[in-house]
Amino acid sequence: MGDKSTSVQEEYIHPRSYRDSARLHLQHWIWNNLLGYCLHPSIPKDQANIKVADVACGNAVWLLDLAGNCPSSWSLNGFDVSTAQFPHAAYLPSNVSLKRFDAFEPVIPELVEAFDVIHLRALCVVVKGGNPSVLIENVAKMLKPGGYVQWDDFDPDTFITYSPSLSISKTSSDEIIKTWANYAKQLNLHFEWLSTLPSLLKEVGISTLQTQRFSYPSSKLRKAATDNWMMALEETMYVILNRGGEEGEKERFRNLLAETVEDTKAGVGMWIDFLSVIGRKTGL
Repeated sequence: MGDKSTSVQEEYIHPRSYRDSARLHLQHWIWNNLLGYCLHPSIPKDQANIKVADVACGNAVWLLDLAGNCPSSWSLNGFDVSTAQFPHAAYLPSNVSLKRFDAFEPVIPELVEAFDVIHLRALCVVVKGGNPSVLIENVAKMLKPGGYVQWDDFDPDTFITYSPSLSISKTSSDEIIKTWANYAKQLNLHFEWLSTLPSLLKEVGISTLQTQRFSYPSSKLRKAATDNWMMALEETMYVILNRGGEEGEKERFRNLLAETVEDTKAGVGMWIDFLSVIGRKTGL
């Protein structure tokens, strides 16, 4: 894939460790509880020989969930720039295939208009400069006319903390989020584009059927979501700081993380808006 895909791998802010993979399983459980589905119900399930692509599939948790809830005649294809979190091929259903593919590189001919459904999730931390145009154009190229897109993502600009009582401080929690946001800007991660995703998809011929924004957790999800974001903060900050943080910054973060853990034990929670956009490519 050339130097560009190597750069995408090197700049990714999650470690792709077993803990990171476990967090993706938790995150998928949260998504399913919010959405109420793995594959949106407007996408027909009664057709045979459907080809599905999960772009930036990570550990393939979404694809494996879908495999247990769709016809065995469907072809389920996971793509990611790194194979580090792929399950071993021996553990995959016969209709599931996982391959290395950089979604920011030109689409190879065999993938052009090859898929009836394309799923994406959590691309917010890999789109640089707030410009997802190459990614979105590639999705449109891979999708058959009349095909569907299900795009699940987060809006880090909405990262908040909340406390069950005014007497319970969340100062450290607020500070750790501020620290993460500052480093995200230094890494040229900007998230305004997420709010305009339906318009961006429309520019490449994908009409939006439904958009959803989940702006506050139910009681059921508050603990799970906070645990998820705490793990994500810890993982990403250490990855960033190990690449060259200022002297003393790692120790400052370690202390801040310990204080934030105490905040959460006292009931402080964290939330980032979950976004979902369902679209369909024009033409049949």
